[in-house]
Amino acid sequence: MNQSPGIVLVSHSAQLAAGLRELLAQIATDRVPVALAGGTADGGLGTSYDRIAEAITEADGGAGVIILPDLGSSVLTALTVLEDHPRPDVLLVDAPFVEGAVAAAVTAASGADLATVAEAARQARGIAKLEAPEAGPQPTSGAEGSRVSAQVTLPATLHARPAGRLAQEAAKFTSAIRLEYGAKTVNPTGVLTVMSLGATAGGTVTVHAEGPDADAAVETLAAILAEVE
Repeated sequence: MNQSPGIVLVSHSAQLAAGLRELLAQIATDRVPVALAGGTADGGLGTSYDRIAEAITEADGGAGVIILPDLGSSVLTALTVLEDHPRPDVLLVDAPFVEGAVAAAVTAASGADLATVAEAARQARGIAKLEAPEAGPQPTSGAEGSRVSAQVTLPATLHARPAGRLAQEAAKFTSAIRLEYGAKTVNPTGVLTVMSLGATAGGTVTVHAEGPDADAAVETLAAILAEVE
């Protein structure tokens, strides 16, 4: 399936939803359908049952839809729509409104399926903005398979799109994988986790992997890092 999962942004404010869609268009791609259900029908603050239902239809290109609400009553209204029109391929996702939308859009743009996009949005809840990222799984000396590392000098800043590709590819391997940049080490299976490295052009990112497919993991991720533009 070539169509990307769609995203519905449910907000009390039409301007807030529109601004977030503008942000997603800049850091993801226009290939990801993003529909808005912001404000009430008369232009006020609030949520609208009809707007949510219409936005689901607008965002649905055949690969499913995730709904991201901002505050309490938007959740309740979205739940009511889904109760009246239940569909297994329309998911209401509990995630931070902005960070969840960014993670979902970048992951969808990388070619991921509905479940992966929804999980990327959920994982955004655990990404700290100011604290150092938590270290990812640490390979142990008893792990089966080889231990491999590779250093890559970034040709450009590690932004959202390559971060999304890294996260999607890293999730395919069974080996324990880490990305290291400066004093930070992260598990690269989450797009916002990768972005939290803050890796800039000219900096060196080291890919570590240990396990049965470590060679392939390092080769794949290093190639993505070397092509950042």
